[in-house]
Amino acid sequence: DLHSFPTRRSSDLNAAAGVLTIHDLAFLDAPDFLAPGDARLPELVRLSAHRAAVVCTPTQAVADVAADRLELPPDKIAVTPLGVDPAWFTARPPSEALARRVGLPSEYLLFVGAAGPRKALAWLLKAYDITPDLPPLVLVGPGHTGVPDRVRAVGYLSDVDLRSVVAGASALVLPSRDEGFGLPVLEAMAADVPVVCSDVPALREVSGGHATLVPFGDSEAMGAALTAAVAASASLETLTARRAHAAEFTWHRCAELTVDAYRRAVEAP
Repeated sequence: DLHSFPTRRSSDLNAAAGVLTIHDLAFLDAPDFLAPGDARLPELVRLSAHRAAVVCTPTQAVADVAADRLELPPDKIAVTPLGVDPAWFTARPPSEALARRVGLPSEYLLFVGAAGPRKALAWLLKAYDITPDLPPLVLVGPGHTGVPDRVRAVGYLSDVDLRSVVAGASALVLPSRDEGFGLPVLEAMAADVPVVCSDVPALREVSGGHATLVPFGDSEAMGAALTAAVAASASLETLTARRAHAAEFTWHRCAELTVDAYRRAVEAP
């Protein structure tokens, strides 16, 4: 994903001070996953990045990839981490009425996100297949079809319902092959829910040592991590540390850093 905006009007776009936001660069290593209409995306991103005065990324992990793969000077990149809505810190498990409406089991693990190759749900489902004692898996988001019996796809949820469904989960799992940020990780921590995710750079950075990281593609390790997450009872100290970590990520800070990036672009020679 990318957004590029000129910071001032100009009849010559090459003279405008541009700011480019790159959310992730997963497509550089998996161009076959791009839709036909996005075939030129790698070329356009590279061109836009070199034309921009400043490039924003949500994590240092994406900044490092941008510097390396797009051949950008590190001082041209501004890291602007995303924020967690304060409502997540007061989220409560779902009511009986919501559980019935959504079709939630009494105990469940949770994935939040759209279906797609980058989310690596096939790996997660394989881990489920070899770990029969795990509670049902609930998938929130579009595109989840043809799922096994132990998996329930509930589609889109409103923000209010989503917070409750997350707060009621035994653990949130994010098995992504790659991520630019991984906001569900922080949202789950804010709601006092343990997190199991793949050990990839952005998730390692965002989780800050407060999630269980699993080597990507290791089904036995994923099954073991989910089993441990279900059985564990977090101490008050652990819960407090998770919430404190999530609280460091605010939209106010994201906005301030983004404004700073635009100021840098305006002042750039």
